[in-house]
Amino acid sequence: MTADTVIFDLGNVLVEYDWKSCLASFGFDKETYEVIANAVFLNEDWEKGDAGASPDEWLALFIENAPEYEKEIRRVYEELEGCIKSYIYTPNLIKYFRDKGYRIFYLSNYSEYLYEKTKDKLSFIETFDGGIFSYKEKCIKPNRAIYQILLERYDITAEKALFFDDRPDNIAQACELGIQGILFTTETVNKILG
Repeated sequence: MTADTVIFDLGNVLVEYDWKSCLASFGFDKETYEVIANAVFLNEDWEKGDAGASPDEWLALFIENAPEYEKEIRRVYEELEGCIKSYIYTPNLIKYFRDKGYRIFYLSNYSEYLYEKTKDKLSFIETFDGGIFSYKEKCIKPNRAIYQILLERYDITAEKALFFDDRPDNIAQACELGIQGILFTTETVNKILG
């Protein structure tokens, strides 16, 4: 069945999610770096933001993980947009599929707070036909329901959709629903754009 729709994840597909460089930019000592990495980025509470926790709730969860580092956590949180960087290839990749007549959507685990801080870097999604942010639906990938919301809301035929994501578990769930999942790596861009 010929594909007529492309669905993109955002982080590490159309924008770079690089928390390590972001955290390193604060110049903390090794111990502080590790405590904050574990309290914020490597903690299951990160996903609670993607699942719909409000900005204040999200920050409180991080502080709870390392209360003695509250000042440093607040500082990192205030500059969290440093985690998201633009990829040079993104406009060309979108144009490639648009020129071939594909409908284009996004399906992304993203928190409300990070979206508000980085929407300028995501301005390309305004050219899309639609999409889903996990925080709005209070449901994150690879939960089957978030894929079904996207398919139903935009009348997408699963078998006619290509889905690019950098995480194997998200691809596996898409494939279970009949979507053509493609694990995204830096090589993927070279293969598509030559």
